[in-house]
Amino acid sequence: MENNLDLLKKYWQHDKFRPLQKEIIEHYQNGLDTIALLPTGGGKSICYQLPAIVQEGLTLVISPLISLMQDQVNLLNERGIKAMFLRNNKFRNPIDHQFDNAKYGNYKLLYSSPERILNESFLMQIKSLKIERIAIDEAHCVSEWGNDFRPAFKAIKNLKKLFPKAPMIALTASATPKVIESISSDLGMRSPKVFKTSFDRKNIHYQVFYMEDKIDFIKKSLKNKKESCIIYCNSRKETELTTKKLKKWGLSCSFFHGGLDSEIKKQKLADWKNEKILVMIATSAFGMGIDKENVRKVFHFMIPESIESYYQETGRAGRDGKCSAAILLVNPNDQLRLYDLYIKNLPDQKDLKIFFKKLCDYLQIPYGGGEGIQYKMNLKDFSNTYRFQVKKIVNCFKVFDREGVFEFQQLYKAQTYVLLTCSQEQAIKRVQQNDEGGLIIQFLMRSFEDIFRTKKKIDFNQLSRFLNINTEQINRYLILLEKQNMIELEFLNTDISIYWKLPREDQFTLNVFLKKVEKNTQEKKDKIQKMFDYAFDINKCKRNSILSYFGENQEKVCRNCSAKSCI
Repeated sequence: MENNLDLLKKYWQHDKFRPLQKEIIEHYQNGLDTIALLPTGGGKSICYQLPAIVQEGLTLVISPLISLMQDQVNLLNERGIKAMFLRNNKFRNPIDHQFDNAKYGNYKLLYSSPERILNESFLMQIKSLKIERIAIDEAHCVSEWGNDFRPAFKAIKNLKKLFPKAPMIALTASATPKVIESISSDLGMRSPKVFKTSFDRKNIHYQVFYMEDKIDFIKKSLKNKKESCIIYCNSRKETELTTKKLKKWGLSCSFFHGGLDSEIKKQKLADWKNEKILVMIATSAFGMGIDKENVRKVFHFMIPESIESYYQETGRAGRDGKCSAAILLVNPNDQLRLYDLYIKNLPDQKDLKIFFKKLCDYLQIPYGGGEGIQYKMNLKDFSNTYRFQVKKIVNCFKVFDREGVFEFQQLYKAQTYVLLTCSQEQAIKRVQQNDEGGLIIQFLMRSFEDIFRTKKKIDFNQLSRFLNINTEQINRYLILLEKQNMIELEFLNTDISIYWKLPREDQFTLNVFLKKVEKNTQEKKDKIQKMFDYAFDINKCKRNSILSYFGENQEKVCRNCSAKSCI
């Protein structure tokens, strides 16, 4: 039988474990509850994925983000490890079929969002599976004092009742002592052993620079340097604009954000890893799967919203242990900009009540309805209809998503759906004409098995690569095919997708969390203030500021950051 090191080499191509990985894995394999606090890039996922290969049965993984689960499952399947995640798509693959796959498909890992655990039907179904281990990713979300608190995480302790013999492992990259204590109690863990490395990244030099022209500073910092870097921005628009400016000066760079198609994201990530692109200008969406050892600099174009976020993002520098830099660029106007971005548009109880009522009216959801239905809508139209501020409305959506009322996803662009309305014989004849219209029909038939029965969303970029023509031409050919009665087109000008999880019950739905809104808002303000203190206190050692936040007090200053005390 292969030992743990053999499996590490076979599936992850690593010759040795990273610090604490071996000890964490062995403790968890012995059937004991475990808390693993490892820095970004410390290899947290291997701590539960490797034991899943060795032992019988399923490992149930609870993760807060759909995109995170999708990426994890794709990576595991590429490595030859059978994994799946439970999707919210009742038409393509109903949940009953997904459970059958999990039960009989010889899978090793099953991923799920925490909100599912709130559903009694889900708990009844999952009880029939052979769950031998439970893993909680981003476990800090269970704590009200943690970054990205998700109330549904508190329901995870119900899994302990269903699977009392299954050991639980909770993993996170950033947690204060208060959050670690909360993780243990709120998840119902049994005397867990806490494995924790120091938050100190000695090879990273923390620098804060104050200036008006941030672009010029970056240009001078990277000019004539062949080194891998990340520049974090606070918006998609900012990533694209910064990329254009830096490209004009001949820098090898590209942008990355959540609004890009998955294939484009994958290609950009590959180009950056292979160093076809040296500098990636990104939003916080550039996080999963970027385990690149030789990143020399991580810039932040704007102040992040918390020390946790800043620590995780800067932790992507210097994973090879060599000298690297985390550079935060600020000017006096940033405090006002961040107030507008993070504080000004936080909704209060009144805002949330009005938002929920108007959203239900807009989507025509009756009292007691909505559960299990997918809705798509246009954000600007909704905001204009009720004269709402767009930024505040987006924050309202995020609150209801966090509280488990619905799943909220920004699509960023219009969607196009196609149905083949001709017969299969007519389609084959059209393909034989071997023109662009025929090639489109061929692409649709090859890509979708039931394209003659069900409308399918098409990816213009994928189709463009297949035909080697631009997207505008594709649009014209599609319209022509519709006029020829070969296809039926549906253009949806929607940029928001909502999957409703609970029946609409107005006061009952709202009262569960409305009282906590002010507390959560104050918590967010406190986190931002801590980040302001870090950015604008020119005297205190930057490394010690970060370590102090996570409960590590250092008497000596680092002597290599930008603080006056270290110069």
